[in-house]
Amino acid sequence: MNTIVDDKVRSLSAQLELLASTTLPNLLAPRIPISGSSTPTTDRVEDELSSSTEPLLEVFNQLLVKPGGSLPSLGALKALLVRYLEKSPDAASKRSIGKDADSKVSAYSNLGEEDVDEWEEYEESITDGAKQIEWFVVASASVILYGHMLGRFLNQTLPLAEDIYYWDSVMSETGGLLTYSVQRAPLVVFSASREIYSDARKHLRQTTAPSLSEWVETLRSSFARRRRVTRRLSILTRAAPNPTSIFRLAMSPLSTLYKEVQTKQQRLKQLRNLQSAALGILVGESISLPANSDWRPGVERGVDVMESILKSLTSVTDNDVLTVDGLESKVFSKLSGPKSRRPPYLMAERMIRITDDLLPLQSAVQKQVAKEAGKPSIWIRYWPLALATVTFGGTALRILFNRRASIAQWGRDVASTARDFWYNWIVEPVSNIISTIRHDEEAQVAIVSRKSLEADMESLERMVVDFAVDTESSANISASQISAIKRGVREGDLSTVLRAYEKELKSPVKNALRGELIRTLLIQVQKTKVDVEVAITGIDRLLKSQELVFGFVAAIPSSVISWVIIKWYARLYTGKGMKSRGEQRATVIRTLGNIERMLTVQANSSRGQEAEWMSYSDQGLLLCEVHVLRNSLQILPGQLRGDWIRDLGDLENIKSGVHRQRDTISRIWRVYGKFLT
Repeated sequence: MNTIVDDKVRSLSAQLELLASTTLPNLLAPRIPISGSSTPTTDRVEDELSSSTEPLLEVFNQLLVKPGGSLPSLGALKALLVRYLEKSPDAASKRSIGKDADSKVSAYSNLGEEDVDEWEEYEESITDGAKQIEWFVVASASVILYGHMLGRFLNQTLPLAEDIYYWDSVMSETGGLLTYSVQRAPLVVFSASREIYSDARKHLRQTTAPSLSEWVETLRSSFARRRRVTRRLSILTRAAPNPTSIFRLAMSPLSTLYKEVQTKQQRLKQLRNLQSAALGILVGESISLPANSDWRPGVERGVDVMESILKSLTSVTDNDVLTVDGLESKVFSKLSGPKSRRPPYLMAERMIRITDDLLPLQSAVQKQVAKEAGKPSIWIRYWPLALATVTFGGTALRILFNRRASIAQWGRDVASTARDFWYNWIVEPVSNIISTIRHDEEAQVAIVSRKSLEADMESLERMVVDFAVDTESSANISASQISAIKRGVREGDLSTVLRAYEKELKSPVKNALRGELIRTLLIQVQKTKVDVEVAITGIDRLLKSQELVFGFVAAIPSSVISWVIIKWYARLYTGKGMKSRGEQRATVIRTLGNIERMLTVQANSSRGQEAEWMSYSDQGLLLCEVHVLRNSLQILPGQLRGDWIRDLGDLENIKSGVHRQRDTISRIWRVYGKFLT
């Protein structure tokens, strides 16, 4: 999937590769002899240059993210940085690589705390090819680290919204607080029992050998004191403004629980705002690689930003609550001071420290806050269901065991029904369609036999010819006349028989006994039979011409049912459940609404004028919302998915300003709105 992490890393890697292709040949060419002649001095210079630059170029090529390639892991990044430090001449002369991480970065960790900057007079030549390769190594490593931090903050911020929505449902839905109180009842009982026991033990500490009655009385007093404290807290909670229900006002335990849920939700919102602000700072103040000026300060600033963000976020568990403004002030205060140029190996050591210490510490702090304030674990949420299963499971199993024969028969019936449905309504209709396409004669629909009509027609011809021979006045009838009579019969002409029939009707009783009346009637009966067979043959031909349509009509219902069942199992297997396309559209509409709200509510509180740029916190939230939209490609036709990704990229471009982002969201509603309704 194409995410903002992929876009940023791919863009920075392409810029870095372009800079390397245009810079390194110009720096290395003067050090390498151009003419065919060589001297021992030039050969020695070339050998020294190759021995010092080839390992660095190899590390740079391994750190460079190729188009379509995956981002190296943090472990691989650290290994390549250590390998670079082993090959760096400055690092080898200043420190030993075998020291621990703290000693590796001591030269930089103490910087800023002392009045003297040991690198204040440091200068490096812009024509030093080996040193420039080192900077390219450091820059490519910083791009990889930047991609990992961007992806980590993005993945850490998105689940916080789910926990916030969970607490919203607990506080808003009917019976939500009551259900949550039942779920956490064992923890409350255990915690209260431990507090009461500790309080009683503290009061009995002066007694050498307390009796059972003293223990009971002390425990009762401790319980009463805790009850008074709980009631006092519930009264304070009920005095809070804007209560949501009378039931919460009346039930003091639930009102205390409501305050606890509010506190957890506010803590999650605070953490989400900090994470989103860090994400916005990472994107807005990311690594810059200008092509027309010195790009090395941009790499240093990018590493400074990443390190400052991680150091600031690890203080969210301190007594002083860290706000978004406090995070921004901490980050930018460390970037505003003047700094001299550092050797590139110090940047590598700082990135090793980030991967070893700061990133794990930040993840641990974030997980701790999310665990304490997030939704309860699965064991807490479902222990009542597990208890009910254990309690009534024996009875249910006994009932199932007593009816095992019926259940087994039901299972066999279900299997037989599924098998018959498959063969009779899937396999057989499809086979008929294939046979019809191949024009299989045995599979053709036929109402009457093919030779039945021909035999009846020939019989009618013989009957009419014999009648004509027997009733004509002339003794002999020529062969041409017989052929004409047969041709007339095939065309439906029975004039010879009908003339005799009309004549015989003048004396029906007499002619029925002695004449040809009955014979003419039987010939007309045969004619009627032939006409019926001709009509049925026409219907047969009509059905044959539409046989393929009938086959598809017969196969479509069963195919649709099978497709729905297979799709349901596929969604169940992939963990998506039965989330319909309508629910996916609702998610996209809600996400677009949140983005549009963030873009429209950008006003200066003091002047009342619209802000040109979004705050870093809103920028981070915007990126998280766009990440959700990137996962909703399946609701759009395949031809529009590329345009959808392009428009989302324009929406993510926070440097374009609020006006252009608002125009982009308007374009998204205008272009893709009909696919969302």
